[in-house]
Amino acid sequence: MGSMNLERKSGRPVEPDLVFFLMPYERKTVADGSELDFNLFYQELRDELVSKMQMRVERADENGDSSVGLLEAAWDGVDRAGIVVVDLSVPSTSVAMELGWAMCLHKRMVVLAYEGADVPTNVRGQLRPIPYTQDMQRIRKLKEDLKERIRTELRRTDPEMDLKARTGSGAFEATTTVEIACRDHVFVRDINDARRSAELRREDLGYDEMLPEDMATHKDYCQGSTVTGCFVTDDEGRVKFTRRHRQSDPWPRRVSAYLPRQIQSARVTNIGPSGAFIRLSAEGGKSFIPPYQARAAGLAEGDEIQVRITKVDPQQRRIDVALAEAPKANLTEPPEGEYPKVGERFVGTLFDVNLGGGFVKVRLGGYRRLGLLHFTNMSDELWQAMRAGSVTKGSEVHVVVSKVVPSRGRVAQWDIGLEQAADAAELLVTGQPDAAVLPVVPGQLGRAAEAGTQEHFEGDPVA
Repeated sequence: MGSMNLERKSGRPVEPDLVFFLMPYERKTVADGSELDFNLFYQELRDELVSKMQMRVERADENGDSSVGLLEAAWDGVDRAGIVVVDLSVPSTSVAMELGWAMCLHKRMVVLAYEGADVPTNVRGQLRPIPYTQDMQRIRKLKEDLKERIRTELRRTDPEMDLKARTGSGAFEATTTVEIACRDHVFVRDINDARRSAELRREDLGYDEMLPEDMATHKDYCQGSTVTGCFVTDDEGRVKFTRRHRQSDPWPRRVSAYLPRQIQSARVTNIGPSGAFIRLSAEGGKSFIPPYQARAAGLAEGDEIQVRITKVDPQQRRIDVALAEAPKANLTEPPEGEYPKVGERFVGTLFDVNLGGGFVKVRLGGYRRLGLLHFTNMSDELWQAMRAGSVTKGSEVHVVVSKVVPSRGRVAQWDIGLEQAADAAELLVTGQPDAAVLPVVPGQLGRAAEAGTQEHFEGDPVA
């Protein structure tokens, strides 16, 4: 797809009686498994609005100019429309992008969604989609709700966003609120000027920020978060929001300066539940020391420490380090509240199934550290179900903590050994619609294993 010049045509007013639809085309499978013909559905809603409200109704595929693509036609329609109706019943990249346009323009909008559709929580909470199904009574109710919502939107008096091309480039600082959050970008609006909004993409975050895997779930960029940065307008009038305006890229220097296994000086900037956050001294850059190492070393805010570089990833803007001198573990008992007690019972969730190693890692409610359940400590039925693939990650199993012992591979950490509960009535399997409920067979627990076969706490099994 080529580039698009998204600008509002100078002097063209909004057409209050125009309702423009952004929605899927043709037949699509909806949330209840049935098929919905969105072309016929659109025609039915169009006829209702034309006959009952004397509105004009359009969709991008009705544009008569064959030289204009669907996206260009959609932008033109969104720009002109007094009301934009968006249907989020099925996943669609185009509809999601067009929704973002309408949000940036501060358009008057009504959102529809088939009942059970996977609509992002932030969109659902802010735009309150009207639910519907193919049931005739629900369709009649949808028509009435749609007309009432349109009347409400037409009574709004706040202005739309001006995206007319500007002369010259410019930038100014602003504090914004995240209105829509997606995996790799968010839409923000200036808290001091509701007409000003733009897109903040993951690659436009500050150079010292670790890039979040999913901005929508990150605490700093989820819906409702406050974000500071700059609205930047280029020579062609395009506006974006960025957190690295006037910053120079330090990562080429850091890649050269921070070589694997090299020792570097750093300062502890903060201590929290996730560990000790540090700032490297030579070329800057942030990193952190895991909590168990920080605790064992007795790190405190402001400490000057020596760290060993383990990895530099400029794409993810991440520097991994370890303490240059491994701390000595002085703990004789697990830290209170961070590990379960021997004999405690849980309905654990399978986090990782390692058939080759003969064990599974289990998430225990309320604890970050994962427990390990070896095949010698589970029933034959459960082990065979795992091998057959009917019990997988996300399934649940009744377990008992059999041991909590110092980790052989991690300083100041403890490993959690598990057994399948001998007196549990049944194995609880969730998230697996085709999996059978398997009975637990007592007597299979606690079977003797060869020395070392239960020690599979490799890596860092922290949830």
